[in-house]
Amino acid sequence: MGLELTLQQTQRLSQNMIQSVQILQMTTQELQDYVQEAALENPTMDVELPHGESIDGRSAALREEEQTHYLSQRQNNDDDFDPKNSWNLQAEETQTIRDALWLQVDHHRFSRKELSMLDFLLENIDERGYLSLSLEEAAKLLHVETSLLEPMLAYLQTLEPLGICARNLRECLLIQLKAEGEVPPALLSILDEGLEAVARNKVAALSRRFGITVSEAESYCRRIRACNPKPGSLLSASGKIPYIIPDVYVTVQDGQPVVTLNESFSPQITVNQYYQSLLLNASDSEVRDYLSRKVRQTEWVRHCIEQREKTLLAVSREIVGRQKAFFLSGQSQLLPMRMAEVAETIRVHESTVSRAINNKYLSCSRGVFPMSHFFQKNAVSKRTANTFIVEEAEASTGYTNRQVKDALREIIAAEEPKKPFSDRILSEKLTERGFSISRRTVAKYREEEGIPDASGRKIRTK
Repeated sequence: MGLELTLQQTQRLSQNMIQSVQILQMTTQELQDYVQEAALENPTMDVELPHGESIDGRSAALREEEQTHYLSQRQNNDDDFDPKNSWNLQAEETQTIRDALWLQVDHHRFSRKELSMLDFLLENIDERGYLSLSLEEAAKLLHVETSLLEPMLAYLQTLEPLGICARNLRECLLIQLKAEGEVPPALLSILDEGLEAVARNKVAALSRRFGITVSEAESYCRRIRACNPKPGSLLSASGKIPYIIPDVYVTVQDGQPVVTLNESFSPQITVNQYYQSLLLNASDSEVRDYLSRKVRQTEWVRHCIEQREKTLLAVSREIVGRQKAFFLSGQSQLLPMRMAEVAETIRVHESTVSRAINNKYLSCSRGVFPMSHFFQKNAVSKRTANTFIVEEAEASTGYTNRQVKDALREIIAAEEPKKPFSDRILSEKLTERGFSISRRTVAKYREEEGIPDASGRKIRTK
């Protein structure tokens, strides 16, 4: 039996590269937890938030003072005191609606005075999620002009969940309806004078009172019922409030969407000066090797976080650039887009884009969205030369599911109430508009939108 020598190339990820990939796909909270744990194991790593607080939200000086006081108390009063197991005990705090909303505020966008006004308004949000006092009352208490509070309230009303910080039920519902799209004058009138009829499902009465068709009245009732009249309940349903920390903010300035990263919770990592000095002056080789290794770890983690921010910013800008119409016009303008296209433009691998948007959220005037929301699936192409082609969502041209559903709603809204269209006819009507949709797909979209079948939509006369 002979021996044979062969050359073979293999690709292996180093521990540093694995760490880099893991940090890229971490959420903001996961990154904070990771850095906090890393700092505990690495004495050369100092971690602070941009505004001078530690990871747990307190200044470094205050944290040191608290720990010193706590340790001294334990040493004086506990014979079984063990300093190794006694430094990280903290009482669990219950989060409030104000806390959950405050975490969504883009602090870099406002001055100190404006932040104080925002904070005051949030302190006066009741359990329903409504502002419990008028802007005039708030202005008197803050000794400012009411006109200064109006843009502050308008900003707070863009936070999640939609409808939060409204002053009454009508405003709460209107905020949510506007986020869906255009609000017709008849629907505004129903909000003003017909909510009681909506609650009692008096469709025919609404039709007569506001001069609209029964189909339109039904459609408006469905839109109103889909809203949450008490958005604060989503934040106070449990003792500890789950919340989303947006990773990216998109604002419209001079008619153009602008992308900024949320740096309010981004940990800042530096090498501890004491240990750096000790490394330079250490005569013991073991101490020098240990500190040198720890300093390199600190610098690598810092590099990974900086790279994470650069990648996330590049991906976000590309998303916003491609979906510009959405941020300026609304959901119906969301276009098909695939990760491979974004990856090619910013010159990274497709898997890098996937990791960068993993569990990340984008906040804009229309709400807070997972970044994966902007990569639409199952787009339907426009017909060309009487040939209908169904393309995948990754296609760079065509229509999204949302546009097909909007067209479906328009067709149903215009149908004769006594003779509603069947799914087959709806499919034909969509084809006339340039969509190739099967009857089965029409039924699926109709059910997803909460629209009854033809028999359920039919208005029967006695």
